[in-house]
Amino acid sequence: MLPGMFSQGQTPTLAFWQKVRREEILHLFQREVYGFTPAVPPTLTYRVLEREQVEDSVIKERIALTVALGGKQASFEILVYTPADKSRKLPAVIMLNPFSRNPALDHARRDQQHMPYQDITAQGYAAVYALVDGLALDDKDRYQTGIFELFPRENAHSWGVISAWAWAGSRTVDFLFANDLFDRDRIAMAGFSRGGKAALWCAAQDERVSLVISASSGCTGAAVTRGKTGEHVADITAQFPHWFAERYKEYGDREDALPVDQHMLLGLIAPRKLYVSSSSEDSWADPESEFKSLVLAEEIYRLYGLEAVDAGVPFPEVETQIIKGCTGYHVRKGPHACTREDWKLYLQFISRHFQ
Repeated sequence: MLPGMFSQGQTPTLAFWQKVRREEILHLFQREVYGFTPAVPPTLTYRVLEREQVEDSVIKERIALTVALGGKQASFEILVYTPADKSRKLPAVIMLNPFSRNPALDHARRDQQHMPYQDITAQGYAAVYALVDGLALDDKDRYQTGIFELFPRENAHSWGVISAWAWAGSRTVDFLFANDLFDRDRIAMAGFSRGGKAALWCAAQDERVSLVISASSGCTGAAVTRGKTGEHVADITAQFPHWFAERYKEYGDREDALPVDQHMLLGLIAPRKLYVSSSSEDSWADPESEFKSLVLAEEIYRLYGLEAVDAGVPFPEVETQIIKGCTGYHVRKGPHACTREDWKLYLQFISRHFQ
């Protein structure tokens, strides 16, 4: 049975949610799943490495974000694409990309993967690729470099790589907040697969993110764990033990003992905007469990007096988009991927809320 948004005996009111329960759930995810993010703030600096015009009306900047603490430092790059028309503050769409150091991808493609900057800038938004695996390498044997040299894992509740990528997402938001070019009230964050897990976790913790998009994030992302098909906790912690707090693997053969489930993570994003997408052939991620999680999160949106996709909305046909109030969903036909066709639907949702 899925745990409720509120524990037995708790009063399901907005005031109780805001003052007590939201923080309780966030703490449980930190302790049992993703690990605690380091509390010590490092020094953060930015340096423009390259600036060029890549289209008639698009400027690309390659920027290094460096964090320093105790004589040590770690860096990652962001690629910022902005339209020529800067007559207004620019809404920004951040894509967390943990695949940029994948040797199967050449350098020229790393900033194209999973996010069409041309379509985003054409809407008058900035497209920001955060190459977060520069800060935390996606390798179970070598991840201890980068940010983990500044903040090493110390116990079973210490942060893993997903949390480090989410933390890099927040440092990217810091950059946007430090630059008057960008609209602080309209910052979207997106991620695909493992990047989608990080985007959700970042948005749950960082309320400066006003809209989040999860693409096929599956297990320990958007999909509920209990009753899920495909990938389970035992699978993901065996293959990717560096992603989560070490404590999480203890639930591999007893998922029902988890004090949280992923619909509660989505609930932490309310009242902000949330979009989840799936792929019809992606049984490992399990589209129906991703949709179920989104529906269950509606309970928290309702506390705020807001509309969201709810239990009265059936699981949609393939290639059918659902948008209700603050949340949206679609299933694209095909395998595990994030495509330009997906982005057409994401941008419809973003434009609905950012115009």
